[in-house]
Amino acid sequence: MARIRILLLVLPLGLVWPQGIDQPQPYSTARVSSAAKDGSNADAVVVAPRSSRTVADIAGAGRIVHLWFTIATEEPDYLSTTRLKIFWDGSSQPAVDAPFGEFHLLGHRQVRQVNTAFVSVEARPQLNHNLSNQNVAGFNSYFPMPCARGARLVIDNSSDRPLRSLYYQIDYQKWPAAPSPLRFHATHRRTPPEPFPGPEAGRREATNPTGRDNHLILDLRGRGHFLGLSLSVDGAGAGWWEGDEMIWIGEEPNPSIAGTGTEDYFGGAWGFRQEYNMPFHGVSFLEKVPGRKDRQVGLYTVYRFHQPDPVAFTRSLRLSIERGHNNHRRDSAYSSVAYYYLAR
Repeated sequence: MARIRILLLVLPLGLVWPQGIDQPQPYSTARVSSAAKDGSNADAVVVAPRSSRTVADIAGAGRIVHLWFTIATEEPDYLSTTRLKIFWDGSSQPAVDAPFGEFHLLGHRQVRQVNTAFVSVEARPQLNHNLSNQNVAGFNSYFPMPCARGARLVIDNSSDRPLRSLYYQIDYQKWPAAPSPLRFHATHRRTPPEPFPGPEAGRREATNPTGRDNHLILDLRGRGHFLGLSLSVDGAGAGWWEGDEMIWIGEEPNPSIAGTGTEDYFGGAWGFRQEYNMPFHGVSFLEKVPGRKDRQVGLYTVYRFHQPDPVAFTRSLRLSIERGHNNHRRDSAYSSVAYYYLAR
C-alpha cells in the first residue's frame, strides 16, 4: 500500500495544522480554571495586594497548550505590576517570570488588540462601560509547554490594590511520558535610560563590533533554541530604531547573526509607522509622546517569532540589541521578554 504523506497546512492567520490532526491523539485533555466548584457564576478569584496566588498545580507528564486570563482591578498599572510565573518539574526557580503585559506583547500599561501565531489579546476598552477601569482584555497564549513531573503557575500581584476579579483557563494534555525533553522559558530584562551621549556617537562611520552597551536580552548556557522576542521601547529621540541585533552562538568571538536595524529585525522597514499584527512579526503598541518632535519618537512594543526559523544552540547563546546605532540613543528605556526552549 502506498504511504500517505500528511502535510502541514498553513492557515490564513499563519497558524499551522499539526501533523496527524486527523489521527488518534496520544494524550488525554484536561483543564484547570477559576470556575466555581458549586456550579454558580462566581467564577473569579481574588489576588490580595502584595501577594501571589497559585492558579494551577499540575502533576505528571504533559503539555500546556493554551492559557487564557482576564483581570479586573482598580490598579491602573496592573499590566506591569502583575507577573506571570511558571515552574517546571518541581523546580523552585521559575522558568517563566515576566510582567503580565509584556508577556502578552503589551509593554506600556495599555491594552491593544493583538493577533499573532502565539499570542492574542481581545481588547475593546471603549466598550467596557460597566467597568470603572476599562483597560481590560482577554489574554491568550498558545506556546507549547511540555513537562515531565508537573507544572505550577503563579500570578504575582506587587501592587497595593487587589486583583479583585482574576479569571483563568489553563488547557493541557496528559501524556504517559514527557512529550519533549525541552522546557519553555520566558525571561524579562530591562535597561534603564542613561544620559544622551550626543549625536556624534551615532555617526554612520562609528562601529560597535563587541556589542558593548547593548540592551542584553539573553545570555544562556545549555542546549535549546530561541523562539522569539517582545521588545518595548520608550524612545527618547531620533535614531533608536537604527540599532542592530547581535547573536553569538557558542563561544564565537563575533556574532554570527548580525542585523541591519531594529525595524529590519522586527520585519518592518524604514522605521515603525503604525500598529499592525502579523503572525510572526509586528508592532503591537505605538503611541507618540507629546513634546517629542521626531516622527519616530514615542512608546513602542514590537515582536518577532521564530517559529519558521528557530535559532538553535548546543552550548550557549547570547543575544543583545543596540539602543540606536552604536548605542547613541542610550537615553531610551528598553524592556524585553525572550521566549525560548532549554533542555532539562
